[in-house]
This record gives sequence, structure tokens and C-alpha cells, in this order.
Amino acid sequence: MNDRLRWRNYLLKTKMFIVFAATSLFIVALTCLIFYLKNVNDFKAQTIALSDTITRQFSRTFELYVQDIERLSVSIIGDPVIQQSLIDHYKSTDEVEQNQIELQVNNRLFSHLQPRPQLQSIYIFSLDNFAYFISKASGPKTSFHLRDESWYAYRDAVLRNKFLLLPVTEEDTGGDRKAQVISFVRNINRIPYREISAYMKININVSIFKSMLVNSDANEVERNMRVFIVTDDGHIVYDDRDKLTGQIDAELGLSAFRPSGRSGELVWQGQPYLYTMEKSAYTNWNTVILIPNEFLLSKQKKAQYILLLVGLLATLLIAIVSYVLSHQITLPLRSMMKKMSRVELGDLSQRMTVQGSDEIGRLSRIYNNMLDSISRLISEVYESKLAEKNAQLSALQAQINPHFLYNTLNIMKSISRIRGIEEVAEMSESLAELFQYSMKNLQHPVPLRDELDHIHNYMKIQQHRFSNRFDLSTDIPDELLDASVLKLTIQPLVENAVIHGLGKVKAGGCIDIRARRRKGMLIVEVSDNGAGMDGNRLHELQHTLRYPGRLFDPMEEPNGIGLRNIGQRLQLLYGENCGIELAGNAGGGLTVRHTLPYQRYDHKEGETVNEYLPRRG
Repeated sequence: MNDRLRWRNYLLKTKMFIVFAATSLFIVALTCLIFYLKNVNDFKAQTIALSDTITRQFSRTFELYVQDIERLSVSIIGDPVIQQSLIDHYKSTDEVEQNQIELQVNNRLFSHLQPRPQLQSIYIFSLDNFAYFISKASGPKTSFHLRDESWYAYRDAVLRNKFLLLPVTEEDTGGDRKAQVISFVRNINRIPYREISAYMKININVSIFKSMLVNSDANEVERNMRVFIVTDDGHIVYDDRDKLTGQIDAELGLSAFRPSGRSGELVWQGQPYLYTMEKSAYTNWNTVILIPNEFLLSKQKKAQYILLLVGLLATLLIAIVSYVLSHQITLPLRSMMKKMSRVELGDLSQRMTVQGSDEIGRLSRIYNNMLDSISRLISEVYESKLAEKNAQLSALQAQINPHFLYNTLNIMKSISRIRGIEEVAEMSESLAELFQYSMKNLQHPVPLRDELDHIHNYMKIQQHRFSNRFDLSTDIPDELLDASVLKLTIQPLVENAVIHGLGKVKAGGCIDIRARRRKGMLIVEVSDNGAGMDGNRLHELQHTLRYPGRLFDPMEEPNGIGLRNIGQRLQLLYGENCGIELAGNAGGGLTVRHTLPYQRYDHKEGETVNEYLPRRG
């Protein structure tokens, strides 16, 4: 029988393992495939986007530089010395005078050439085949006649486009040294007649492109890309690796890019590349960036290796989890027996994990409910006894602590008086009377005179604390001193004035207490000349005090009686027409108005209350 059960358990465990593992592996494989394809496409799209951004930035930077060269040419054309020298050139036939004109023109050209490090030389060709020339490298003049220039046949294009950019040529800089330059050509008009008097050619060293293109070594795309500036017919104006600058490559001509647009794929020198291209409408030159497909394939291989490793780890993890789960699912009865044995020993924390609604599931739920009921009954009995003990202890402390503290304060007062420490004696006496006043019968009314005495005791302590930074004044008619008020409803208003209104006042603070009788109501006002309150905050607090039972009072202190508490007490006892009101003072500070019905305090009824708390003196 045991062998048969073990065999069935083994078959069930094997089936569950195979089904769960196969399903999980299929999901993992599908997820890895989708992630791989998305990763490859995203990386390709990001690479093209980055390349396109660099292409447009580089093209725009070169446009701005050519615009700067155009502004330089305008300044040369508008130079009065150049204009007059060209006029004198055509008028003069004397060789000495011509030499002087040439020296004067060259000096002016040098002043424009010298501040710009990437300019190589400047030519001015007159219409009578004479050339003015200045070079930064002191190289020899290589062009002497306008008609010998390669661009002379295209001079009409200069008139149409304002200027003409020529591809790379080599210029002799002396001592068997040569520099690769591009040329900026435009005509010089006689001012103000706008008739052509000469042509100007400015040679620019191609090294200017290196300063425009800043590659970041930290970026793999920028390290692997190839940057070109080419003409429509394939003249390579610039190669960032200095291998093809000045050469012609038809595979990089405009016709190679037209089918695919600004970005796509092409084959160059037998290798596949991704490319992005930007054609400048200003210079008519094309900025091209090539990224080899080998670079993309290397990134794809890295993604493949990572996904393969993740897949293997996931397969191993799935196999382990599948085996563990299938093994655990077949052992509910053994687990229940072990847990019941522990419950028998007194461990009521043992619970079964309920799965399904079969017999084992129902038995597990009944077992768990039984243990929950037992635990709940034990907890209720224990907590009931504990609460009873705590209540007894709290009642005993409530009887002992107030009398002990009050007696201790009276002992401190007596010792201080004997030893002549009057300030300590006065503070002890005031604190004892404060404690005595608030010890019991909070809901019983008291005469206004007793509440004022309580306030004076409080102020004596605060005067010692704040060193006479503020004064208390009262304006209360004698007939109102016997008015009935709720205990501890006026002193908290004074306390709020001290803490919130005068807490930061260094000197000159004042608290005024006024009382008057109007239309059967007793109105007590507590005013201060302190910091006051801004309008929004005052309006919010007024609304809170108008409905003290609904809103939270932000000014209520954790260990004191807040304004909302006082308002609730007054409205509960006397009705909604009574309570607390706030008003700002014109000169600063705040006034708190305390309103309740006027009633004379019956001293005969109060004798029993005050008999336990003897008055001061």
C-alpha cells in the first residue's frame, strides 16, 4: 500500500513538473525573442537618430562658418582702401605706382587675414589679369591671371549665388610644403555703382573641419562612424580620418543617396553601411555620416550572448522551482499531520495553506478556523484580564499622583520661604494653586474672580520665565466678578496670547482682559499686541471656530486645551449662540472674544466644590 501511494505520488509529481516546466520555458523563450528583436530595432533607430543629429549639427556649423567668411568678404569689399586701390589700379600706368598700390592692398588684406587662424591666403584678381595676393604661410603666388582660374568659366554662378565654394585643392606654402584648402570666390563690385571691378578668392585650410566636429570617445557610435563633406558629383571636401580628403568617389555622390532619402543603407567600398545625409541649401554641399554594419552586428551579438545567458539561468531556475513545487503540492497530508502534532504541544501558530475546494482544502479550512477560534478566545480572555489590571492600576495612580504632587509643591514652597528663596517659593505656590484649580470638576462653573486668580497664578510663572517682557492688565467691573463661567475657558486664551502672539516679543508686550455685559450675555475679550495673524489664516480659523465640532483646529496644542475645545464646551453647554470669535487688531495683534449667557455664581452651591480646594492666602 505504501509503495502504491509512493508510486502515484511520483507520477503526479512528474506530470506537474513536465507541464509547468514546458509552459514556463515557452514563455521565457518567447519573451527573450521579443526582447531581442525590440532591442535590435531600438538600437538601430537610436543609432540613426544620433547620427542624424550629428549630421545636421555639423552641416549647420559649417554653414555658420561660411556665413562668417561671407561677412569677412563683405568687409573686404567695403574697405575704402581696397575700393580706392582698385580704382587707382585701373587708372595708373606707372610701374612704381602700381607697386605702391599692390603693397597697400596686401597690407589691407593681411589685416583681414591675420586674426583668422584657419584662413590660408587671399587673392584679388583684377579684370586686366593682375593678381593681388597675401598668404599667412608666406608661400609663393601660384595664380597670376584671372582667366587661368578653374572657376573662371563658372563666374556667372557667382553672380547668381553671391559666392562660389570650390572643392579641395593644394596650395604651396613654401619649403616643399603644401596645404589642402577649399576656396570661397565672389566678385568685388565698385561702390556705389555695383559694377564688377575684380574677383576675390579666399582659401580656407580644411583643418577647420576638425575643430567643428567634436567626437566623444565615450560614445561607441561616434567612435565607429565616418564623417564626410562631399559635393554632388562626389568630390570629397573633408574626411574625418584624413584618408580621402581631396579625392573623388562617385559612390558618395548625390545619386547614391537619392533612392533612400536622408537616411538608409548603402554599400561603399564593398562594405554595407548605415548612412545619414544632410544637404545644405546654403553651401550646396552634402554632410554624410557612415556607420558600418559590423558595429551593429557586434552590438546584436552582445545582446544575443546576454539573452542566452539569461535563458540558461531561467531554465535552471524553472527546473528547480518546478521540482520543488510539484514535490510540495503532493505533501499536504504529511504537512497537516506535522502541524497538528505541534498544536497538540501548544503551538497554536501552525496554519495550513488552503488550495482548491476538494476534501483536503475543506479539511484545511476547518482546521484553520478551529485554530483561529481557539486563539481568539485565548486572546480575549488574556486582554480582558490585562485591561482589568491596568484599570485598577490607573485608578490607584489617579488617586495618589495629584495629592502627592500638590503636597510636594507645598513642601517646596515652605522650604524656599524658610531659606529665603522667595522666587522659588512664589513659583511653587503659583504652580500648586494652578494644579489645585485644575485638578477636578472641569465641567462645573466657577465665578469669574476664580478664573482671574488662576490667570494671575499662570502669569506669575510666565513673568519669571520671560523676565517681564509683557504685562497683564484687566478691565472688569466689580459686579461681573461673580459672573458664572466655565472653568479653564479664559486662561487658555491668555496662554495662546503668550505662546503664539508674544512668544517672539522682546519688550513692551501687553495682554488686556476686558469683560462687559450686553443683552443678557457675558462677553470676555483677551487682546494682545503681538505678531497677529495673516488674513487667510484668520479667515480659516474663524470658520473652524464657527463649527468647532466639524473641523480640526491647527492651533490646538498637543498638551493643552485648544480654542476648538473651548468652543465645543461652550456650545455644548449653552447653545450655538455662544463660543469663541477671533478678530485682528488695527495696530497689530489679535483679540479673542468669549461669549456665554450672564449668570451670577451661587456661592452656596459652590462651597462644596471649593471646600476641597482651599483658596490662596
